[in-house]
Amino acid sequence: MKKINIAVWGLGRHSTSRIIPALSCIEELSIVGVCSRNPQSVAKYALEFGCAGWTDSSEMLNDEEVDVVYIATPIGVHAEQAEQALKAGKHVWSEKPLTCNYEDTKFLVNLAKQNKKMLTEGFMFLHHPQFKKIQDFIQDKKYGQVHSIICRFGIPNMEKSGFRNDPKLCGGAFWDVASYTVSAVLELFPDENVDVLFAELIGRKNYKVDTEGRVLLRFSQGTTAYLEWATGVAYKNEIDLWSDKNSIFTKKIFSKPENYQPIYRIDDTKGNESLINGLKSEQFIEMFRDYYFMYDSPLNINKESEKIMRRAKVMDKIVNFSGYIKKA
Repeated sequence: MKKINIAVWGLGRHSTSRIIPALSCIEELSIVGVCSRNPQSVAKYALEFGCAGWTDSSEMLNDEEVDVVYIATPIGVHAEQAEQALKAGKHVWSEKPLTCNYEDTKFLVNLAKQNKKMLTEGFMFLHHPQFKKIQDFIQDKKYGQVHSIICRFGIPNMEKSGFRNDPKLCGGAFWDVASYTVSAVLELFPDENVDVLFAELIGRKNYKVDTEGRVLLRFSQGTTAYLEWATGVAYKNEIDLWSDKNSIFTKKIFSKPENYQPIYRIDDTKGNESLINGLKSEQFIEMFRDYYFMYDSPLNINKESEKIMRRAKVMDKIVNFSGYIKKA
């Protein structure tokens, strides 16, 4: 396979601290340019990585050297930017979620298929060995049927909230935080239908966006999943599975430091507890490696598109069930 040339669109803290370093670690990927409206950031990172720098996105999109555009901008502009990149003949790797609107997601998935381009949604934790351990627990029939899953993700308010408090940019806890929990349980039961039994999105007084929520899902084989998320709270990041013969619990299932070593708490049928250390890994590097091997595989690209649409559909169901934001 050839080397893939990447342009990174967006130079916020996340992009410069996790995305660009991870991309630069993979020999088969080459960062050929960075794009931002901030000329100081463009100059700094173009110099640091020895690549082109653009403040005009049209120049980036017209550059024939660029194979893939990685979109690392606020959620609310993903749809427009992804459309521009796909129409310019570029493959698109996007930060999660791809959009905050089901119809926009459907449009982009169809546009990518029409143009025979790769489109991804960057839920990086799905590529970490920690998540694969949870998948193995479900698939290993010796543990029996999984009765329920509890999944929580909550984060304190950031010093600089950026787009997160701006409804026009799809800020709020639902798109920024709940999307992790929803994507996790859907990936754990990829072949099952799912119903929304209950959902609510709540916003605190004087906030324009939702700040917390919860949902109860039921999968077609009987497993229920309770998902809870919030911003402006003490940090919580965990998943807990309860089956016929065992249960498994682990922290930092979603965001985690580089080379994080997970710990699994396993309870047997009688409730006896044991702790197991998992494998260390950098989940962004794992994600980009998987993208690299997906790049020339139309079958796997199509599977990714199906996953994107399934996630978008369930997120849309949750929004419709909740009636969107209620005030606390």
